[in-house]
Amino acid sequence: MSKIFISHSTLDGNFATRLMDMLQNQFNLKRSNFFLTSDEELEVGDNWIEEIRKGMEDANIIMPLITLNYLESQFCLCELGAAWVNQKALVPVIIPPLDHHALDSTPYRSWVQAITLNSVKDLQRLAEAMKRKEVGNINIVRFTNRAENFYNEILSSFVKEMGQRETITVEVMKTLKLEIEEYKSAYQEAEKELDQMKKKNDALRKMKDASEVKAFEYAQMDEWETFMDAVKKAEEQLKKLPNLVISIFYHDRQNNQVGGYIGEQYDNSELNALKNKGYIEWDDGWSPDYDHPAISRADNALNHLSTVIKDLRDSEQFCERFEEEYNEVRLSLVYSPFWDEVLGTSIQHSAS
Repeated sequence: MSKIFISHSTLDGNFATRLMDMLQNQFNLKRSNFFLTSDEELEVGDNWIEEIRKGMEDANIIMPLITLNYLESQFCLCELGAAWVNQKALVPVIIPPLDHHALDSTPYRSWVQAITLNSVKDLQRLAEAMKRKEVGNINIVRFTNRAENFYNEILSSFVKEMGQRETITVEVMKTLKLEIEEYKSAYQEAEKELDQMKKKNDALRKMKDASEVKAFEYAQMDEWETFMDAVKKAEEQLKKLPNLVISIFYHDRQNNQVGGYIGEQYDNSELNALKNKGYIEWDDGWSPDYDHPAISRADNALNHLSTVIKDLRDSEQFCERFEEEYNEVRLSLVYSPFWDEVLGTSIQHSAS
């Protein structure tokens, strides 16, 4: 599938989108054929630097929109330097009032493929460059009419807007040049570290000692961290409750129990005291009073833990680790050993 990577300043986002729309329409392409660096293509939480690197590697054409805003953006210049990963696809598009000298302080100062959009003819040159790189299908005659509209309605006003901005000084350009070199060096160093990490990972998987491999894989488990985080939160809330209340809590959460908790006779004074403090209530047996703030918080934490356990039950690796960590304890809040061994409680069972 053809891929057009459009690198631009976020300040030029509207212009970049309008140019993309024209190219998409005239080359019979889809939105999925474009990687636009400022829109929803980069989802929140993604490794966006890696996404940009991958987008450049896969692109048939890399089209940085060189404007005054672009040259003032450190990250845009980083993208421009990173385009070395796919030099053959690079076609810089320079927007007036900048001219071909805009690239003098970059590694692409003599780049013959750079196109400055001074006229409709230059838009045609851009289309021809895309055609040479076998990006989509185009009718040049029809494109010329569309290019004239784009030039008059969009490009001209954008160029006028850029012309009203303050021109970048020579001193700023020198600084930007140094920054490009620094970003290029940092990028190469990151690539080197990534390669070393891949080699290390391959070596670990080739270990003959299965226990070492398993220990390494366990250390990478996000699932286990999620589970232990939920356990810790439930444990913290339970510790705030009196021990006997925890036993009543456990008893109340069992699906196969009828009635409430029935304590031993020697528990009566303590049970009545807990009732007076609002922890428990009597209704055919003792049960937690969920209106008590501490009870409510503990209940929420236990419900969250129960949901996490349900979500992780189908993970063979997680279940294997749980069995190794807790031996014969069953993975469920239904069973008292789980409360004792995992949550650190000491459950007192209801009298018959």
